Amino acid sequence: MSSVQDSVIEVFVNRFDIDKDAISPTATFDDLGLDSLSQLELATAVKKRLGVEISDEELSEISVVADLVSLVEEKGVNVR
Repeated sequence: MSSVQDSVIEVFVNRFDIDKDAISPTATFDDLGLDSLSQLELATAVKKRLGVEISDEELSEISVVADLVSLVEEKGVNVR
């Protein structure tokens, strides 16, 4: 598991109070109970935690945790 993946999972756990064990790379946002508003909150939380801006358009093109991790890695992240 990459440190980026760990950080993204941490965002889900801290922002949405989701059990870490429920978050797998193949889990969809729907599986995790995130509606469209929650997904916008997710983008904000990722920006705050990792310094990566995710546009609404980019967000609309992804639906699973692994895609979010890949997008964050592509954008170059500062894991801290």
